[in-house]
Amino acid sequence: MIKITFLLLVGVIISFASSVNSFKDEDLDGVEDSQDKCPGTPFLMLVDKNGCPIEKVKLRFYLRYGFTYSEDRGREIYGSLLTLAVSYKKFYLSATGRYYHRFERLGSGLGDSSLYGSYTLRLKSLYLIPGLRFRLPTGDSRFSDPYTDSTLSLVADLFLNGIDVVLFGSYTIKGNPALKNTYTLSAGPGYYFSDRFYASVSYDTVSSSVTGRLSHYLSFFALLDIAGPLYSTLSYSRGLSERAVDNALTVRIGVRF
Repeated sequence: MIKITFLLLVGVIISFASSVNSFKDEDLDGVEDSQDKCPGTPFLMLVDKNGCPIEKVKLRFYLRYGFTYSEDRGREIYGSLLTLAVSYKKFYLSATGRYYHRFERLGSGLGDSSLYGSYTLRLKSLYLIPGLRFRLPTGDSRFSDPYTDSTLSLVADLFLNGIDVVLFGSYTIKGNPALKNTYTLSAGPGYYFSDRFYASVSYDTVSSSVTGRLSHYLSFFALLDIAGPLYSTLSYSRGLSERAVDNALTVRIGVRF
């Protein structure tokens, strides 16, 4: 049985496979503790039906395509995302490209790209995931400035009896000297309604790169394992303050191989 993993980006929530009701799975590999012949396997390691590592499989790849939409005071942005990711033991790396189909009144064109890496630490029921992301100005000059931004992030995921509490924080160092460095803080609970469906809500605070003032959001995230290696995610955020973007939606479909 393959361990289910998913690590998230904008500000982004990460979630893991869990037990529901009386199902107990201490090492979160999808095999019940009473049947697990190899308890305590490291996270991101593939296991067989007995919960033991499949040593011949070293790498796991992910391919995701997504559609994005945002609306703020009547101004709309439509775009697409393409992500290629790979995991090896506790390491995770991804590369994402963006294309804008319509950017308010500016038309369409290639947007920024990003590179992200993380490492997962497990302390009993607590997972700590430090990460580093680079925003690369690979797109059209209409949609971004010609500077590279660097973002340090940390996810703390406490997993207890099918419910996890996720805390997220990030700090972005802006390459453009005219902009302020920014930070994001997020907190909220998540729950596995079945072994194939997970959902979470969070309260997010984001600082502005122009004024430094804060915007507040209420966000929803869902992960659905469709069939075999195919899965889908949905992220939605609603602005709660005057400076926040009114609505933002991202829908992705992905495959693990």
